[in-house]
Amino acid sequence: MAKVTPYKALYYDTSTFTDLTPLVIPPYDNIPAGEEQKYLKRSPYNFSHVLLPHSADEDYSQANELIKKWRDQHILKETSVPCYYLYEQTFEAYGQKHVRHTLMCTVELQPFSEAIIRPHENTYGQYKADRLQILRKTKCNLSHIFGMVNDDEGFLESLYEKWMFEAPFLKAKTDDGTDHRVWKVEGAKYPEVADFFNDKPIYIVDGHHRYESALMYAKESGAYGDPKKPASQMLFAIANTYDPGLIVFPTHRAVKKGECPLLNLGEIEKHYQLLPLTPEALLRFVEKSQPTPQFALYYREKLYLVIPNQWQNEGDKLGKSVAKLSVVWSDHKFAKDFCGIDDTNRSKKISYDKDAKALWEKRNNFDLIIFHAPPAVSDVTAVADEKKFMPQKSTYFFPKLAAGFTMRRLE
Repeated sequence: MAKVTPYKALYYDTSTFTDLTPLVIPPYDNIPAGEEQKYLKRSPYNFSHVLLPHSADEDYSQANELIKKWRDQHILKETSVPCYYLYEQTFEAYGQKHVRHTLMCTVELQPFSEAIIRPHENTYGQYKADRLQILRKTKCNLSHIFGMVNDDEGFLESLYEKWMFEAPFLKAKTDDGTDHRVWKVEGAKYPEVADFFNDKPIYIVDGHHRYESALMYAKESGAYGDPKKPASQMLFAIANTYDPGLIVFPTHRAVKKGECPLLNLGEIEKHYQLLPLTPEALLRFVEKSQPTPQFALYYREKLYLVIPNQWQNEGDKLGKSVAKLSVVWSDHKFAKDFCGIDDTNRSKKISYDKDAKALWEKRNNFDLIIFHAPPAVSDVTAVADEKKFMPQKSTYFFPKLAAGFTMRRLE
């Protein structure tokens, strides 16, 4: 199935930058509006100068010139041979320390219809166009698609144990407190990596737009299907779906003041169970995945656990994997039927927050709040296997991959 290969990495010269903390950034689409300057001012070599648009009509000529300049000045170097890279992130979530490992590699680009690379989200044209433009100008893969593979026997982890005896190749700490370390090994020494992926699909966690942009670029540049041309592959960082460090946060929905009519609880109870919930139980609820669809509702100073009646009956219509998603019932059923919120007005009426405690403190600023339990990793793979899609903002894998550790030239 998936064709995985090592690659020559373009990276910050470690003889000049022993620690990449001032240089790496979150993914381009994970930097809140207004925070760009924080990274741009951090260092003249911060990766934001390359990755982020600097104007509304940005064509990324500046990014292309900057990469060339940094290569000429030996700010950036390139590995002499194709390598695989182990990317380790150590972080805290739910009050505990976690470690997550991903394999940095390249993957041959294939349309989603082939089911070799499997998405779980829809994509939108404006974001794909932006990432396509930066590919055209820089002719570089600047960041990785975050993916997953089923490795129930721990094959990849057994390799990592060998690789980690060396000192890390790259390291940094990001603003969210995550420690990042990267090791590299020569790809030619590990042909078994490619063999492992031969009969496995890869699931996209984050980066659907960048993947489709890379596929579009491969086709328009004549590289698609030609393994000798670098643009026929895309950078990936691939985790094991069974890795206990693969943490997913829920994203809660707060309906803004004046955007929801008065709820008829009697009418709601014809379709849902409304069970009383305490604030203490709510904080436990938002930290643990649930096997069946349910969400918490705060409305008029009361908390409810909301469970849809006969949700299994929707399996044939929606797909079994989708019918069991709590966010489908909260977004596409409850909010639509009782608040008049759909995809045409969602961005106007709803604000999103991952921090349940902070949102609870601000609860009186909203008409109502929908709290979710975290989706399971298996929910993501099940939806992708069924060729369905999750609603917008269904998953938030934490932490994000930092951008700026390794890049890849397509020339």
